[in-house]
Amino acid sequence: MSPKLLGWSPEIFWHATAAEFEMALEGLSGKMSSAPFISREEVRRLAAEHGVRPSLKANPNHQVIGVPKEGQ
Repeated sequence: MSPKLLGWSPEIFWHATAAEFEMALEGLSGKMSSAPFISREEVRRLAAEHGVRPSLKANPNHQVIGVPKEGQ
């Protein structure tokens, strides 16, 4: 999927959540599922309350699910 097809910049594309991506694809296809159980405004509010946290990818011990650790 190209960010250009969605009308998104690459930065927006890579920072989007799975739910945002799914909603964008539904919007393009015209096949909308049921209403989301949480609004974007509620997501923004919760994120603001949560604050900025370091990325899990920055942790030297992180592991991608489904990918074995090196040396195993």
